[in-house]
Amino acid sequence: MTENKDKYVAENKPALVSLEAGKKYAWCTCKLSKTQPFCDGSHKVTDKRPMVFTADKNEDVLLCVCKATQSGPYCDGSHNNLEDVYAEATPEEVESMKDSLFIERENGKALIDGGAYVLTPQADNDKIVGNLRYQPVISEEDGATKLSLHKLSLSPGTTPWLEYKGVDTVLYFVDGKGKIDIAGREFDVAGEAGIYVRPGEAFRIMTEGDMTVYATACPMLSDLIVSEKNQSEFQADHPERYVAFDLATANVMANRFYQELVDKKVGSNEVTQFIGQIPKSRAAMHRHLYEEAIVILSGFGRMWTGTKWATVECGDVLFLPHRQGHSLECTADDGMLLMGVFYPSGSPAINY
Repeated sequence: MTENKDKYVAENKPALVSLEAGKKYAWCTCKLSKTQPFCDGSHKVTDKRPMVFTADKNEDVLLCVCKATQSGPYCDGSHNNLEDVYAEATPEEVESMKDSLFIERENGKALIDGGAYVLTPQADNDKIVGNLRYQPVISEEDGATKLSLHKLSLSPGTTPWLEYKGVDTVLYFVDGKGKIDIAGREFDVAGEAGIYVRPGEAFRIMTEGDMTVYATACPMLSDLIVSEKNQSEFQADHPERYVAFDLATANVMANRFYQELVDKKVGSNEVTQFIGQIPKSRAAMHRHLYEEAIVILSGFGRMWTGTKWATVECGDVLFLPHRQGHSLECTADDGMLLMGVFYPSGSPAINY
């Protein structure tokens, strides 16, 4: 795409727009408009025509300005692939944050701008039930409004039945190998994979060795119900739930890659889970319209949020409220691998 970008690029980032329900809009497709992302009539000297659409509801959306989207008028993240290198912090941006305050950890937690934080889970906070140790690492008490995250640490054996009552549950298996029983349907599981548990289904995990799992509940529900019996039924209308990381099918985003694991293809319409790799670099400051949790799987670096920053390393959990500006810097020569989960669902490539 790089060699053709001048053909269709108006600007290499989307526009945040507040739409009004029932109102018609004309999205520019010719790239010539001076009132991006909307049409100003400049297409009259071309064979292009604007895309006219009516807003279904009042909402804030990201409309494409680069004109490379395959989901017009909306941004689909294509602007990230218009250059050979993902947008990195400019010297001016780095200079503007040189006096940012370094935040030290208190009980494993570094609270940075806007309610964002970096957390190293502390084993002392675990609740213990049988072979399961678990603790909330993102919850309403931490400022989350859309999703919650538990860290589950398993020793060999079978856990009790677990359930986040009435909400979507998305699990990520960091390491280990075993089986998960979702309301009577078993799946083989291993590290670097995700699985979706539908509302109304309980699950238990069987493993012969140690295993680390992160469980996301959305809409946010911090109460993990633990019981000895399963009283739920597997919802067989969407039987495929498990997705393992596969580099061959990952999406390339300039000099990075990501793969969506749990998303709409396995029935998760509310939450998207992905795994991504970033090289040694410092991303440009950007924002998302979604609330996000990140787990650092390998590597180390720094998280910048404007006026504050904190170190990050393997095993850390990061929480980012929606619209919070942030820049993740990887300082490891071998790069950084991370798992992310966010609500509402979509593409992790979409930012502004």
